[in-house]
Amino acid sequence: MTFEGLLFDSRGEIGKRDFWFGHLFLFPMEIGAAYLFRVPQNQLCSQDPSTFLGMAYYGALGVMALVFLFMWYCLVIKRLRKMGRGHKSFFAYAIPILLTLSALAPHFPLSCSVGFSTRLMFLAPLIPFWLIYFYDLGLRAPKKAALEEDGEPQITAI
Repeated sequence: MTFEGLLFDSRGEIGKRDFWFGHLFLFPMEIGAAYLFRVPQNQLCSQDPSTFLGMAYYGALGVMALVFLFMWYCLVIKRLRKMGRGHKSFFAYAIPILLTLSALAPHFPLSCSVGFSTRLMFLAPLIPFWLIYFYDLGLRAPKKAALEEDGEPQITAI
């Protein structure tokens, strides 16, 4: 699967290897983009959102967050399909993802004044979620029902 197909196309299914490969791309890109918006002494971060520079800064931040959220959606929904699950499972993961983004993003009037150690206080409760997320989608094997030739689920003894 190509890079664009992995991160920008929500059709199809992916295995564990592609799931980890996608996160291997996403994580450094997100860290780099977040750093660009959160560098120390970033004057744009302290701008009032009603000014032109403030609107441009927060608009770019919003676009960046939406692009990363879409790439994450494409990656996760394909993995969930491979595991025989769908959008209901996705939303169970999306809520903690949005909480994580919210804790990391600069907010007006919080601006850049809230340090990482303070944000870590909000992120620490989400660590168990991330462990479950990576175990569930990245380590467990899919539990799709095996189908016979006629399309009926095959019953297997345990």
